Amino acid sequence: MHKTRVVIKPDTTPGIGLGHLYRCLSIISMIKDYFDCILYDSFPTKKIEQIASTYCKYEKGKQLFGSFLEFLNEDDIVLVDDYNINAKDELAIKQLKTMLVLIDDNFFRKYHADLIINHCPGIKPNQYNAPKSKLLLGLDYAILRPAFLAPIKSSNINNDNIFICFGGDDSKNLTSQTIKTLEKVSTQLNIKVVIGPRFANKNKLNTEIEKSKHNIELLASVNELEMAKLIHSSKLCIVACSSILIEVKAMGVPCIGIKYVNNQESIFNYFNIYDKSGIYIDNDKESFSVRLFNKAIKLDKPSNELIDKESGKRILNNFFDLRNKSKLILKEALSEDALTYFKLVNDPQVRKNSFQTDHITIKRHLTWFKNKILSKNSFLFLAKLNNVPCGQIRFDIDKQSAFVDISVAKNFRGKHLSPCIIELGIKMFKEKSKKNIPIIAEIKITNQKSINSFKRNNFIETKRKKINGFDSVILIHE
Repeated sequence: MHKTRVVIKPDTTPGIGLGHLYRCLSIISMIKDYFDCILYDSFPTKKIEQIASTYCKYEKGKQLFGSFLEFLNEDDIVLVDDYNINAKDELAIKQLKTMLVLIDDNFFRKYHADLIINHCPGIKPNQYNAPKSKLLLGLDYAILRPAFLAPIKSSNINNDNIFICFGGDDSKNLTSQTIKTLEKVSTQLNIKVVIGPRFANKNKLNTEIEKSKHNIELLASVNELEMAKLIHSSKLCIVACSSILIEVKAMGVPCIGIKYVNNQESIFNYFNIYDKSGIYIDNDKESFSVRLFNKAIKLDKPSNELIDKESGKRILNNFFDLRNKSKLILKEALSEDALTYFKLVNDPQVRKNSFQTDHITIKRHLTWFKNKILSKNSFLFLAKLNNVPCGQIRFDIDKQSAFVDISVAKNFRGKHLSPCIIELGIKMFKEKSKKNIPIIAEIKITNQKSINSFKRNNFIETKRKKINGFDSVILIHE
């Protein structure tokens, strides 16, 4: 089966660290089984090639943005994590008939992307000027590598270590400052320090380690599995308020989080309020101290984690939606579509999920279909994938609300089409009906896939009741 190509462009500019790269690699890990992923590196180095090649195909690109555009194909999904990309660049990518995804935590300009991912907690949709973008905001969309989405299995964890990591480059050398401060702690500590390949103060750090009374192990360029094990085996983590903090919280380990650059503010603010197993420091206002360390070392592991580890599935589902939307169209049903609907309505699975399970005769169907397409209160849309009928969605207005019905043809099940058909159907219904009214979905409780598809389109479960003797769920889209 042909896989849609996803071209990934992280900012790998020398001197900025590898945070953008690792966020992209995390997304690749979530989607690579279903998509053909290629990482485009504008500043290629052997180190980045070595890291990226373990995840996906690697393309040695050029610095010129025009060269990146030339690499793209129509129908590509383009994933960009690069602060240098502006609104004009977004439009240039979109003009190639691609679907554009941005990983972005700045929200200071107008955006044109199809999808924007910002896993920083506490961000509100109205902070973005992105009228045509779908926003995936907060920890429900935490960009975590696979090792942090799965439980760590270890039989000999001593939970006695202190873990320190301030990102790939640690521009302010907080690592050395933290170790220097820990020298004032009276007891001897086992400390694991992780630095990245672009850490610029290694000599100074080695000096601090050599004269330290603690047992300190310095680790460079640690892979994700080793990183997860290090965090999991730690009594306390001292980290930046960045993606590394979110990884620590996914493991449920107490921490000291230090904010030292502006784009860490939302993560700092959220965890400072809601995380009872952490102490958070704004480095512009307060310095790390032995007093704070002694307070943090007494923290217990949280019983309820703030991250549910389902973010990978949610992000993957949105990539499915992007792929399908580029090839899926909805059209108003016409009289010549009657037999297509007839085959669909008598499909065994459709009958099983219906509240009327009996076989429908052709005579009965033709009468019903004619009445529906002539009714001013019914809106029937036929879904086509690559111009082949693949399903239908119908809206029936009843007073001040509308009831929705959806079905997908047998040969198109398992392609994650339902959420996309629902999304496009709602939009088309509102355009054609000129109404903005509540939409109600009544679904058998046994049809969990359909329930999930509606919930992904912001349908809220309001109650459960029996319909024609079947236990059912009522969901409403306001």
